[in-house]
Amino acid sequence: MTPVPAITSLQDVVDDTYLFGLDRQRETMDLTGSDGPHGDRYSAGYRTDMSGGTITFVGTEEITVRAHFVGSAAPGPKSWLWGWENVNGFPEPLVARVRGVRDFGERFGIAELTAAEVPLTAEPITVARRFAAAASLIAGPLPFVTFDLENGTVLTFLLESPALEPVPPSAIRAGSVLPEAASEGAISNWSRALRAYARWRGFTVAEGAGTLSLKAPNGDVEARLDGQGRLTGLSMTAGPTPS
Repeated sequence: MTPVPAITSLQDVVDDTYLFGLDRQRETMDLTGSDGPHGDRYSAGYRTDMSGGTITFVGTEEITVRAHFVGSAAPGPKSWLWGWENVNGFPEPLVARVRGVRDFGERFGIAELTAAEVPLTAEPITVARRFAAAASLIAGPLPFVTFDLENGTVLTFLLESPALEPVPPSAIRAGSVLPEAASEGAISNWSRALRAYARWRGFTVAEGAGTLSLKAPNGDVEARLDGQGRLTGLSMTAGPTPS
């Protein structure tokens, strides 16, 4: 068994969590009818009840889920604010789960996960998605959603519901998640990221000369990597994976 690599920086955390976070977000988008590029627009609408700690997505049928506030990225102060700081005075259950991210940051000495407010290093949606993906696994595992407000502020939540239990790993979904992550430039060490994704989502890993493949019952995705673990190409084969 390949040993789990050490965590020494925020980038390690992003590499370990980002693909998992996007995968689970895509499942949620399919279920709730999102048509936004980042899962932030819901064609049929949604309702929030922060006092009750729920979000209701209104589509073909209504789906009400328990919400856990992760944090917000705002262009005004140009910062990310973790939910546990609770400047909005939300009920404690709404922010309690994300405290697990702070505990994780303290354990591994990751300052960006322990400081209540973190300066933005990119656009609000970009920073929000990276921190939300980290929380998706660290404080979950649960899927996340983002809500892009009119003033440019991005709110992020983890969602909890029996309706959102993870489905089996899918090569087809991975075939869209991986290019999305590559286009966003969030991942530094793709070899590390792909192994973490496989470990948390249940893919089988196969290695070749300069390749790493994720195998699922409905096909496989092959990633081509250079000597520094950088992604140089992707290909997908759909259909039953030979046993």
